[in-house]
Amino acid sequence: MKKNKKDIDTGLYNRDNELYAELVKDLYREYPEGIKLPPEYASFVQNDLLRLLIRLARYKFVARMLKKKDSVLEIGCGSGLGSIFLSQYCAHVTGIDIKTTEIEEARSINLRTNVEFKVENLFTMNKSKTWDVIVALDVIEHMPISQGEELIAFIPELLSQTGMLVIGTPSIYSYQFQGSLSKASHVKCYDLQELLSIVDAYFGRTIAFCMNDELVHTGFAKMAWYYFILAFLPIRNKRN
Repeated sequence: MKKNKKDIDTGLYNRDNELYAELVKDLYREYPEGIKLPPEYASFVQNDLLRLLIRLARYKFVARMLKKKDSVLEIGCGSGLGSIFLSQYCAHVTGIDIKTTEIEEARSINLRTNVEFKVENLFTMNKSKTWDVIVALDVIEHMPISQGEELIAFIPELLSQTGMLVIGTPSIYSYQFQGSLSKASHVKCYDLQELLSIVDAYFGRTIAFCMNDELVHTGFAKMAWYYFILAFLPIRNKRN
């Protein structure tokens, strides 16, 4: 049954019970139905919240790299929670994905005006617009190595000259521990130096990080579950 204003129980143990009650009622007025999570995230909440926190920790790391004025493109945004997260720390986020179902889910949970979601293939995008930051988390491992390199090669054409690419991907050394969905969809996971050698060919400066759960570090890469590469100074017109 839907609760109205007088049905909301705010308890007794509050410093200022009247103020607290009014603030809680404001939340219910603004978000009366809450947000229904897409199936992937609903599964995390029901069965493995740790995985959800780890997923969000990746976006937290990226969010710390953003400036309020940045326009951001997220490639492979999926059902959109990450793009919505990033939009709280920048001017605008465009999330693209080729999966129509996931874009529909992203639009259904989005309540922010500075995020838009599009069904779009990166390789056919109009190159007249550039972004300050391009984010591709958990994308390149879904492609064979030749197409993964094509992905990296294409990005400089969409990135401003002072912009940044953030690419994140599971380590090849974590593959045996990945879940069934990941194993069914991941085509090529990387060693960190192997991935760096591809990104270095299309950017003048790269910085690599490792990640284990929520911890980002520069330790021994073969013990890491996940890799981040920040890439700067895009080299344009290098694609064959």
